[in-house]
Amino acid sequence: MSRRLDILRLRLRSLFRLGRVERELDKELAFHLAQQVEENIARGLPPREARDAAQRALGGVAQIEEECRDMRRTNFIETLAADLRYAVRSLRKTPTFTAIIVLTLALSIGANSAIFSVIQGVLLRPLPYPRADRLVRIYFKSDGQPKFPLNPNDFVDFRKRNRAFENLAAMTRHDVQLSGFGEPVVLSGFLVSAGYFHMLGIAPARGRDFSAEDELHGRGRSAIVSDRLWRTRFSADPAILGRTIMVDEVPFSVVGVMPPGVHHPGNTYHEVTEGETVDIWCPFDFGENTKDRGSHYMDAFGRLKPGVSPQQATADLSAVLAQMVATEQPNEKGWRIYTLPLFQETVGRTRDMLLVLLGAVGLLLLIACVNAANLLLARASVRVREIAVRSALGAARSRIVRQLLTESMVIALAGAALGTLFAFAGVRALVACLPAGFPRAAEIHLDFGVFGFTLAVAVLTGLLFGLAPALTASRADLQHSLREGGRGSTAGGHHVSLRNGLVVGESALACVLLIGAGLLLHSFVNLLRTDPGFRAQQVLTASVSLPGEQYRDGAQRTRFFTNLIDALQNSTSVTAAGVGSDLPWTGYDENYGGWAIEGRSDDYNSKTTARYHAASPDYFRALGIPLLRGRFFDNGDTKDSPHVLVINENMASRYWPGEDAVGKRISFDDHPKTDKDWIRIVGVVKDVKDQPDSPGLRAAFWIPYTQFQDRGYSVVVRFTSTPSEAAAQLRQTVRRLDPDLAIADLRFMDQIAAEAFSSHRFALYLVALFALLALALATFGMYGVISYSVNRRMSEFGLRMALGARPWDLQRMIVGQGLALAALGAAIGLAAAMALGRLLSSLLYGVGSSDPLTLCVVAFLAIATAAVACGLPARRATGADPLRSLRSE
Repeated sequence: MSRRLDILRLRLRSLFRLGRVERELDKELAFHLAQQVEENIARGLPPREARDAAQRALGGVAQIEEECRDMRRTNFIETLAADLRYAVRSLRKTPTFTAIIVLTLALSIGANSAIFSVIQGVLLRPLPYPRADRLVRIYFKSDGQPKFPLNPNDFVDFRKRNRAFENLAAMTRHDVQLSGFGEPVVLSGFLVSAGYFHMLGIAPARGRDFSAEDELHGRGRSAIVSDRLWRTRFSADPAILGRTIMVDEVPFSVVGVMPPGVHHPGNTYHEVTEGETVDIWCPFDFGENTKDRGSHYMDAFGRLKPGVSPQQATADLSAVLAQMVATEQPNEKGWRIYTLPLFQETVGRTRDMLLVLLGAVGLLLLIACVNAANLLLARASVRVREIAVRSALGAARSRIVRQLLTESMVIALAGAALGTLFAFAGVRALVACLPAGFPRAAEIHLDFGVFGFTLAVAVLTGLLFGLAPALTASRADLQHSLREGGRGSTAGGHHVSLRNGLVVGESALACVLLIGAGLLLHSFVNLLRTDPGFRAQQVLTASVSLPGEQYRDGAQRTRFFTNLIDALQNSTSVTAAGVGSDLPWTGYDENYGGWAIEGRSDDYNSKTTARYHAASPDYFRALGIPLLRGRFFDNGDTKDSPHVLVINENMASRYWPGEDAVGKRISFDDHPKTDKDWIRIVGVVKDVKDQPDSPGLRAAFWIPYTQFQDRGYSVVVRFTSTPSEAAAQLRQTVRRLDPDLAIADLRFMDQIAAEAFSSHRFALYLVALFALLALALATFGMYGVISYSVNRRMSEFGLRMALGARPWDLQRMIVGQGLALAALGAAIGLAAAMALGRLLSSLLYGVGSSDPLTLCVVAFLAIATAAVACGLPARRATGADPLRSLRSE
């Protein structure tokens, strides 16, 4: 071991103290030479003969020095250092060439690094929980519902009887109002089962987790707060534990404070985005009625036991469900268990979009490499004589290839260094432009992993664009290059064919990106053209939730919202105001199934399902949802009046095809007997999709808010004043009715609509940006090849003109050459795009991956830009001097 350390120390010394080592070597050889000379003189030789004999005995000082350097085994590094110095000097002599190629690579490498930072943060980095790979989401599913939340009592049974999980936990969204600490504020909150945080593998930084006793009916008046809430609303009070806070006007005791950076795992029922998005957690009260299995609203999670797969967990819970259906809960028949890893559920559709973006920047990098290779080929063509001279002086082909590859690596590393700066700016821009609800956005940043990726991309890029030019330049005809060197070097047919092939490949790759951008653009236009079913302009929305303790009675709740609506409608700047259980395009997913249609069989009625909502009379007018038949709700629809419904067009056509649904009746009772058990349909409104890109429409109905009497509604105000005035008026109106009431989610409907399009817009903008960069690079590459060809053939063009060719003939010939290359590239690109189109299918709406219009437009654009790129060199060709060409021949 000590010998190896000595060898390593000597090699490092040879690298970092080379001058001193060389001086010591010279002194040592001089010492041995002098000693041999003295011995020869002692034997009687004259001094001159003694020195000559000593030199012959040593075998030559230069050869010994080289042997000593070889023994160090650092000559490769020394040669590499020399090659690097030469490469830098060579590139400094051509600053324009160096700047263009470095900037081209920097843009593409920076784009790749920025996108990779997003992919690493979202797809590669594990979730912020211990052993996160064992966390799964648990759903019900049926023939009509691909993913459905659990009923609370079903969850309790699963928790007791399963054998596949270390822990099961569940939660449901429950935003609350915090008062008593400054202005009332609405907090993002959840009701969770005992052991929820233990299931995630985290624990409160202060205090305790919820216990089984906290779940008991009437015992759950405790709360755990986030670190952010503790610091902002409670000034990081160290005595917070045990302190009483007013939650929805009810006293709760703080039993814990979570550590900084605790991530909400995301949920699907009344969705809250994954991340640091929750302020307060309270225990879920499961109640005492264990037979209630009607409502499904619990998001369930589980931590698998070691060695248990999600498939095995599904089988285990399915067996439990089958036992429940057979012995206790026959109404649960038809449900099946569906589990999937939490990571997979978190990234969702984002994974497809990110992989498409990674493919797009990968194509951009390939195009940049092709462009760089073309530039290096052009540079090599003017260095043919230099390379030939080096070969004539004994340089091996491998040595020349290594030197040229070193230059390529210097260029690539310079591009990577500049690209890293671009990546810093790119990541900030990407994070700022991320779509609404983008998962794991806080995890996106540059780190050593991204820097390592950038370095790897730089090395690979240097090899990709440098190898072909290096091999081509190193096998030039030595005699021909030296003979032609005095008049200017030319490249052979192989050289030209390679450059043409690179241009064809560049055009094909650019066409693939352009087709992707074109399909996304077509899809986005289709989305914008889709009738949303409502008018988003000049509409203000907000959420108002009444504290349960203060507004226990349903009549009190109805009276408050009625007074709020009346006060808003009395304003001259308000044209319509209403309240509803939800807003369009906000992820609302309340479903009701198994309701009865008058005159239909029980078997038919068991399969009915629809979204259910509640609304006030002017809710539809405020949102601009048109009435198709019948009437809206009116002030005569009260709690004591006959119950009525407004349904959407899809529900009318699905359950009463070819009939007028107005006047038809449905019932939510299992066995309706009297007229009071039936609910009459009084109106049909236009369909509104759940999301603008939803694949289909869903049946939906609305109940008058006076007959629903919930404590929380979305307020909708259509105004004619400025947005700021409308917002201030809404706040003042709520404050006049109840000074202690907070409003939340104050935003405009056109903001909600814009967020619904944000994912499609994000993908479109990025792919379009990469496609435009690719088109610019391909056009530049085409210009470079045609310009190079024109420069080589100026004598030929002069002879053609001397023989009677017109300028137009030359231009047509040159442009035709470029168009032929572009057409071939476009054909290859179209074929490749059609083969790869299915990768984009999840991001498209209303357009196929082989859309003929997009393909034709891209082909035309590719050929048109090629014609423009060929125009300038073609005009320069017409300036060839016939007399000069004749003299040169």
